[in-house]
Amino acid sequence: MKISSVLGDFKVIQTIKNRDELLVLGSWKDLVRIFDSGRTFLVNRNESLFGIYLCKQECAEFMNKIIQDIDYHEWEDFKLEKPIFNNQFQA
Repeated sequence: MKISSVLGDFKVIQTIKNRDELLVLGSWKDLVRIFDSGRTFLVNRNESLFGIYLCKQECAEFMNKIIQDIDYHEWEDFKLEKPIFNNQFQA
């Protein structure tokens, strides 16, 4: 899952080895703004990509922080092109 926010750009991946562990990828600056720099490690030098492993609870707290920092003032001109529901009912 790719996430772009005021806190930075991140990519969250579930690890294959441990389903309760998530890998969050991002730039050094973005990751250490939120997490401890001692836990952050280099993933790809050429892309300046860093990572940090999180448990699901810690990742939920991270996502909550991102949601709380959404600037809703940018949504003034937000309009949906098509209605989401067209009087469709499901039983």
